Amino acid sequence: MPVCRLDRTILSLKGDDAHGFLNGLITNSLNSNLTFAALLTPQGKIIADFFVHHLVDDSFVLETSEKFGKILALRLKMYKLRANIDIEDISDNFDVYVLWDGHGEVGRADPRHPKLGQRLLTKVDSLSPEQTPEDYDWHRLALGIPDSTWDFGTEQMFPADANMDILNGVDYKKGCFIGQEVVSRMHRKTEVRKRMRTVKLSNTAQKTAKAGDSLKSGGRTVGTLLHIRNDSGIALVRLDRLAAANEAVLVNDIVCEILERNTGAKL
Repeated sequence: MPVCRLDRTILSLKGDDAHGFLNGLITNSLNSNLTFAALLTPQGKIIADFFVHHLVDDSFVLETSEKFGKILALRLKMYKLRANIDIEDISDNFDVYVLWDGHGEVGRADPRHPKLGQRLLTKVDSLSPEQTPEDYDWHRLALGIPDSTWDFGTEQMFPADANMDILNGVDYKKGCFIGQEVVSRMHRKTEVRKRMRTVKLSNTAQKTAKAGDSLKSGGRTVGTLLHIRNDSGIALVRLDRLAAANEAVLVNDIVCEILERNTGAKL
């Protein structure tokens, strides 16, 4: 079973008000195991996405990409006000590992997709990783799963842009959360126009393609590359424009393929 240690900021939330505090802020309802969620701006864009580990003593641990760590901790402390909660950065004492392509009950299943494997929160240096974060990046790209570590920064994306609504990251039926009005209105009244999708690149395209390059069909931009590793990448795609395209999709005038999420089938 491949094992990889991820570079994550790990925050502990303890106190009588921790459950209600989190549940009133984040995009998803807390469960008793592992919850994928995000904290949004009032305008509905992702400040940080993260996993919430619900511990047996009804305390919580949030693990997020290192680039989001400081801003997430700052926002949580800002919203805390007089709530009975202790928020502490415990990144120096704990690690997050991912394990995939194996069996057993080590860690907790990633709620985004079963083939992503399991996430294990444990004391620092508890395991000897066999794989690198780059190996895990390759694994999740093969499944077509967006990941903020590589694909986007803070306040750049709506949850639907990053497929959070179809990756068990948003609960539209829960009570209020920050940005809910915007996100719910987009869900109820409009079709999703943008999604992240896997892009397959030829050997020739790999030599020139880079993050920020446009994907075009018939001279019209249908998407933008966000991240590339070897022959795979993630792009933010305009679904309406892609559906209307009647010519091949090109990056830097070289043909590429935009794949359907998790299936490998062409859109």
